[in-house]
Amino acid sequence: MNIIITLILSFFEWVCLFLFPIMILGYSWKRHYKAIISSAGIMSVLSLSLHHSSISITYIIILQIISAFLLVRWLLANKILEAFVITSIGYGFYIFIQMIFMEILVRAFQLDHFIFFFIFFNKTTIQLLTILFLFVISMIVRFSTYQLNEVRFIIKGPRMNKKYRILITLIAISTVAFIYLTAYTLLSEESPNKQLVILLVMVLGFIILSFYLFLHIQFQKQQILEAKQLFLDQEQQIIDRVENLKEESIQHFQAILKLTERQAYDLIPDYIEANHLDKAPSKLSFVDQNLSPQLDELLYIFLINKRKLGQLFGVSIEVSGEVHQEVSISLQQIVCISRVMDDFIYMLFQASEEQDKTIHFHIDMREEESIAFTITSPFHIEEKVDESISYYDALIQLKHLGAVIQSDFQPINLSIRSPIL
Repeated sequence: MNIIITLILSFFEWVCLFLFPIMILGYSWKRHYKAIISSAGIMSVLSLSLHHSSISITYIIILQIISAFLLVRWLLANKILEAFVITSIGYGFYIFIQMIFMEILVRAFQLDHFIFFFIFFNKTTIQLLTILFLFVISMIVRFSTYQLNEVRFIIKGPRMNKKYRILITLIAISTVAFIYLTAYTLLSEESPNKQLVILLVMVLGFIILSFYLFLHIQFQKQQILEAKQLFLDQEQQIIDRVENLKEESIQHFQAILKLTERQAYDLIPDYIEANHLDKAPSKLSFVDQNLSPQLDELLYIFLINKRKLGQLFGVSIEVSGEVHQEVSISLQQIVCISRVMDDFIYMLFQASEEQDKTIHFHIDMREEESIAFTITSPFHIEEKVDESISYYDALIQLKHLGAVIQSDFQPINLSIRSPIL
């Protein structure tokens, strides 16, 4: 009977151990719950087998960490460092919380740490408390906006800054060292300084795990600065265009005034028609109301601003989409797509008035692991274009970010399928 209870508790322990890092890093629960349950089932059976073997607890912990890492790499993560971070956060935070509950109960009932750990009832109580606490915290994180999304973007991204890679690796290694140190401290014989050592280990664990929050804050600050720069550039484009329109209107006014002074009234209608001054400004339609709630704020603002910019340049941008869940896209991806859209808007602006100046922007997220953007227009891009056009460089950068691109520019038919980071 004890074995069955131990196996069930072990299963839920591993569920929470994998669930917490997935939730705190902002991964999708719907895309990962099957992998979490499968990994927990495998690890619970493996852990039970190891604990009923003659292997010492020190080696059991090492084998559990290695096994959990391999399972995460196989079922949950695409990269080795990503799997290492998920494993270290999950195992490290679980041990940290369990250590706190154990210390509370030991002090409350004045028990010996070594004996307490091997009494079945006490061990079961600690497991239940830790499981309930981690599950509640994971659910709170899941339904809130307090996830370490920036850390996830970094560890999932195809290219990582060398400094960040070294730093995150050191934090993950430190977390594993904390796990080993915790087990060694709790299982050691009682000594006069053991309480102080346990306290120091708990403080060390808190500091190590807090580094992930510190990294998230630093990455977030950097992203905010880049986002501000992106939208400042966007506003500058709009201001420049408004100033150009103002200059053009002054020139047209002066031309009509000269025709009036020379009493060439019959030429005024021809001048107005030749310069399309009687053309009504294009109306700015809104993003589909069914699509808007599914877009994150950055992507939504990007689309609104691009439509405003297109309107000022006489280019209509129509947005559509097939999205059945919340869409999230990294700032780097938005910057690249923004550069592509800017170039297309500029080229359509320079085209003749007979040209259909419309850009269709379609979002497709029917696949769970990626988001597709399709940009089409009846405009044909010539081989020789302005040297200032940089959409080709932006497409190369998107490829570096893991995007799969299919393109045809006679006419424009651009498909960008980017991984969801």
